[in-house]
Amino acid sequence: MDSERLFKRASKLFPGGVNSPVRYYAPYPRFIKRGKGAKIYDVDGNEYIDLLLAFGPMILGHANPSVVKSICERTENGTLFGAPTEEEIKLAEIIKKSSTIEMMRFVNSGSEATLHSLRLSIFFNRRKKILKVKGGYHGTHIFNYPSETVDEVDFNSIDELENKLRSREYSAFIVEPVLGNAGVINPEDGYLESVRDITSRYGTLLIIDEVITGYRTGFFPFYMRKKIEPDLVTLGKIVGGGLPLAIYGGKEDIMKNIKPSGALPQAGTYSGNPLSVVAGLETMKILEKKDYGKLEKITKKGYEILKESGLSVNIETGMLSLFLREGNVRKFSDVVNSKKEKFMNLFFKMLDAGIYLPPSYDETIFLSFSHSEKDVEYAFSSISEEARRLWKEP
Repeated sequence: MDSERLFKRASKLFPGGVNSPVRYYAPYPRFIKRGKGAKIYDVDGNEYIDLLLAFGPMILGHANPSVVKSICERTENGTLFGAPTEEEIKLAEIIKKSSTIEMMRFVNSGSEATLHSLRLSIFFNRRKKILKVKGGYHGTHIFNYPSETVDEVDFNSIDELENKLRSREYSAFIVEPVLGNAGVINPEDGYLESVRDITSRYGTLLIIDEVITGYRTGFFPFYMRKKIEPDLVTLGKIVGGGLPLAIYGGKEDIMKNIKPSGALPQAGTYSGNPLSVVAGLETMKILEKKDYGKLEKITKKGYEILKESGLSVNIETGMLSLFLREGNVRKFSDVVNSKKEKFMNLFFKMLDAGIYLPPSYDETIFLSFSHSEKDVEYAFSSISEEARRLWKEP
């Protein structure tokens, strides 16, 4: 098997043989050679319906012709200059027009965007502590882990949030509007609106992390549906069109604290690099004209099929999670209290059936505009049937 052979080589070069831990699964991961539309193909010639979508960015599917063309044209004219380009302005203008973001800074990854938004909140508010929700993932940096400077509260728990913020020692509360790295967990009615009110009351900046949700459920950040205005926002995945690009931004009086207009250092050689910017720009132009109703329709179809398993299912447009448990999932502890140990059995069964799921129970299933109703019916019927069988096993 070519994947096995390549993994043996990779294991001598990279920790665990991979460059991101969620790509690994025993005995070795499939090495992907190419993708087109809703399908990916491994080096051994196997075809899969892709429900991973690179952990979310590929909302148009793989190798979209217009995006590929824009990247090729930019490549012919140079790939990196260490100087501004007009395309940066064009992409930023689209983001600003479709959100409440007044000023922004381009970076290369969601982890960078969340890291710098947290640094900025500490600098701006002169408070050293950060508050996040349990199960909320905001990148692999120090602020991601509970410590003497980071505390956690349950998602969807307003009372717990207010009890923490009363101390007025937190510079920021960072939250995904829909949890995505604990599986999909939706905000309850009024939750995000209450979060905005409470953070304002105690002088804590509200950072809404839209790395996953931004432009996935509609042509806007998710928080726009709730008619609230965060202090800072992070975007990633979709806005880069499949290339490394992320954004943090928000209110102008906060963002102006970053060099060169302010005193807070933050820089990056590849920040706003032309290839990523043109890929993101073309993707956003396409999405602006897309009917998200199609994506909502196939998501609901997947939901209805998965519910036939009798297990818990959460969805948001283009995002689904099947939990190996019964009852509602509204916070992280509900995810923990499930038969997580059975998930990899489901993953490998689906791999054999030509369906590529996220190789981790805590990750989200994603759908794209390239998925057909036939793709959804086959994939989710297979998942539902196997999940029901696993659930009934002792």
